[in-house]
Amino acid sequence: MQKQTISLLIMACLWPVLASTQVRSQAAPACRSDTARQIAISGPALGASFQNPCFSPNGRVLAFTNFSQRYNTGKSVVRTVSAEGGTVLRALSPTSAQSVNLPGQCWSAATDEVVYSSDVVERDEIYLAPAAGGSPATRVTRRAGFLAWEPSISPVLADGKRWIVFESHSEADPDAGGELWKIRSDGAELALLTQGHNDRQPEWSPKGDKIVFQRQVGEEKWDVFTLDVATGTVFNVTNAGGLFNTDASWSPSGNYIVYSSGDTDIEIANLFVIPAAGGNRIRVTRSCGLDGAPGWSPDGSTIAFESAPFDPDAQGSTTLWLIDAPPGIR
Repeated sequence: MQKQTISLLIMACLWPVLASTQVRSQAAPACRSDTARQIAISGPALGASFQNPCFSPNGRVLAFTNFSQRYNTGKSVVRTVSAEGGTVLRALSPTSAQSVNLPGQCWSAATDEVVYSSDVVERDEIYLAPAAGGSPATRVTRRAGFLAWEPSISPVLADGKRWIVFESHSEADPDAGGELWKIRSDGAELALLTQGHNDRQPEWSPKGDKIVFQRQVGEEKWDVFTLDVATGTVFNVTNAGGLFNTDASWSPSGNYIVYSSGDTDIEIANLFVIPAAGGNRIRVTRSCGLDGAPGWSPDGSTIAFESAPFDPDAQGSTTLWLIDAPPGIR
């Protein structure tokens, strides 16, 4: 999910949204022909749309974004829940703002903090919040005139530092192309990584040596790229922009990437896995609607994602799901 989303394709099968503030209903079974299973989430005062699942370092908990009205609409709160579902554990961001976490690498194993963007003060900036609650979030960025979205935090690197990579836009023209920046978790050493393109949704690799992201390569065309942090080398992993390749996250080994993409027999987008070095992709989900925003579990066994049996940009909301990773791929 991007905070500024881009519609994929108009699809043929449409269902009304069935939602309550307690438990989200199951999507129509006929829409899926895979083994995915929905994560049932309950709790008071929940919003309508569940998005951007991000596993805790031990794989037992998910951080996710909960939009109040519908998909990408209304106030949004970063919350946590058991990876198997149940009652929401806690809210990590203010309920009065629009706060969004990135699926995949949003949770720091070193400090048990979750990174997210929020407009709680002035404009969208980056914050780090204790996953256990009990303390306020720490503001990381302070950039007048610019918006910071889609942050991902690195593991502790050889120099003992943690870095946050994020998508940056001009506050005066948020729809213009995105740049990638990085900043230390303590707010120091802000640095530009990419410019001159429309780059979005960056995520640190498990080893911290690379960043995966999506780049617009043409009108309604996107590919998944990686950036070598040490050399600055950029590599096109998917190299098929017409399939609309987005929402990329790493496998725990760093050898594979899971992402959302279309095809001739896919109405909107489903999930695929591809080697980080490029090559043949493997289809993971089979749904008539949208499967997107995937995040891989730390043990490599499971992929969490958001899903709807329709185009959620046009209507309705998404729920969270789990599916087993392809055999032998971690």
